[in-house]
Amino acid sequence: MDQPARSGLSASQTAMELIRERIASTEFPPLSRLPRETELAVSLGVSRSALREAIRALELVGVLRSKHGAGTFVTALEPGDLMRGITYSHAFLSTDSAAELAEFRRVTEPAACALACRRATPDQKARIREIFERMEQVTDPEEYGRLDPRLHHAILEASGNSVLIAVSGALTYGPAWHTMWHLVTRDVVTDRTRREHEALVVAIETGDHDLAVATAHGHIAETQRRIAAIRPATATPGNSPIPPDPPEPPEPREPPEPRVPR
Repeated sequence: MDQPARSGLSASQTAMELIRERIASTEFPPLSRLPRETELAVSLGVSRSALREAIRALELVGVLRSKHGAGTFVTALEPGDLMRGITYSHAFLSTDSAAELAEFRRVTEPAACALACRRATPDQKARIREIFERMEQVTDPEEYGRLDPRLHHAILEASGNSVLIAVSGALTYGPAWHTMWHLVTRDVVTDRTRREHEALVVAIETGDHDLAVATAHGHIAETQRRIAAIRPATATPGNSPIPPDPPEPPEPREPPEPRVPR
């Protein structure tokens, strides 16, 4: 007998809740295969059509994954899996979200840069340097705009924090970021932007925490200032005030000379 839908929920939403509860209780642990459709529908007390809709919805948000011929599985439930729905829908952020997106970046990116200074592996540092060197050779703003989020995401990955990588990556990089890029740059890459990127790269290579945090704060503050100047309507009640012009980024420091044993 089908279980009646829970108050305020459709049959498929009820099925979703029942599956979610079994995952949360570890009856269906990460990477486990769900029972066959007929068996699961009977076990949950829902119709097979409601169950199919629930499974499709849970696939969209990264909780389940169906493999043709093998069945339906719970994902690893890592942050990257669970941010999949946001990664898809962030493309629809309105251009009026540009100011808040920059504000979000100003909170998260300095922290990511600080972590990257401590945790970046040699391979990750090499990847960051490689992207930066490619950017230095680019004069076309469109191409620079495609490489810019790759640099920031490489730094984010070097932070080693899977939650920060998943959340920031899902919300920050993509069509919404490109909207912000065009608002800020007006399709012109400034020398200041290039210097700030260089300072970030050198800070991570040398483990200079202070330089990384100061440069990241200034980099995003300048973004906020430009957005406010171009689209003052993006400021809404409750938003933090846009900061004044930030100071010029500090000059990248040369790595210390290695000590020679006496």
